Amino acid sequence: MNRDVRDIDFKIVAALDKLSQVQRILLWEVAKNENLSPIQIQFIQFIQQFPPEMCRVSVLARDFDLTKATVSDAITTLETKGLIDKSKEENDRRTTLISLTTQGKRIAKRLSGWQDALYRHISQFQDAEKEKMSGMLMDLIKGLFEDGVIRVARMCLACSNFRLDAFAGTDKPHLCGLTGNAIGDQDFSFGCAHYTASE
Repeated sequence: MNRDVRDIDFKIVAALDKLSQVQRILLWEVAKNENLSPIQIQFIQFIQQFPPEMCRVSVLARDFDLTKATVSDAITTLETKGLIDKSKEENDRRTTLISLTTQGKRIAKRLSGWQDALYRHISQFQDAEKEKMSGMLMDLIKGLFEDGVIRVARMCLACSNFRLDAFAGTDKPHLCGLTGNAIGDQDFSFGCAHYTASE
């Protein structure tokens, strides 16, 4: 690998690190204003986004790469604050589902804009630049997932339902085996509730 390539690789990693720092700063600012921890905010957003059957301690622990004990502590705090309710799943009374209370939904709505600064700047790029950036980042996440660095990817490229080039030569060359829909690179999903880890 020549020096120029190493330098650009370093710059990309450094840029990703800086963006991660920006995310932490933005999240901490919101957390401070709402008297919540950053992970509690992320849990509230997860519960708001995903269907009830996914809102369980075991799923949160796996998705956020935390221990069940850590997740349980945060969930207990959110319950004490009146932001979430717990209920037993009808088909399996051993499984506890977590949902937002009315107050929790109000907080979730207030939290929805914490990444607005990032969206504002990203929106200024050309569509072609954004598609290239999105593709590169998804490939990077897929590689880290395959290396075992990330436990849950929640995106098409790492999903067992994804069929690469099932319709090669068309403008939507890939297939979602779950929905049966043809998809193009621009349709790739991130944060899909129906994601199933590929083997």
